[in-house]
Amino acid sequence: MLSGTNYFRITRIHERTDVEEFTGAVMALVNLIRRGQARAFGTELVAVMELLGDGRVLAPSEIADALSSPRSSVTRRLQTLEAAEKIEIRPNPGDARSYRVALSPTGQAELDDLVAKGLELFAAWVTDWTPAEVRTFSALARRLTDGVVVPPAPARGNAWWREQQT
Repeated sequence: MLSGTNYFRITRIHERTDVEEFTGAVMALVNLIRRGQARAFGTELVAVMELLGDGRVLAPSEIADALSSPRSSVTRRLQTLEAAEKIEIRPNPGDARSYRVALSPTGQAELDDLVAKGLELFAAWVTDWTPAEVRTFSALARRLTDGVVVPPAPARGNAWWREQQT
């Protein structure tokens, strides 16, 4: 799985098999969560709703930047969410040519329901754990993710078919 001399330089204090086991466990958890999310809801749509869930009112460009998504993709998501009455489109008071987006009461209710269902699912996963084990796992997961810097999405060039025409 892991190879190269940099691996050994970086993780000298850890046994290779321990790091491989850790990697496998984390990836299995990530895949389990992704599969569950894909079955339960449209993750791209919920990402927009979560972003607006704290009451923020954002421009589509701000949503695209926060999600590291192309603006055209965000526009399609917003159209879908507006048709389902999960967001509200508001004129931008500072620029009549643009608009801002807020979560609607319907969208907030759906987001609250998803959170409640998620908590029930995770509670079921750890039903056999002691409270100390849950706290330990939580602390270690936070330690793992604290300070993680997500690299920006690569710059998008022209569509592949445009480059083929030259």
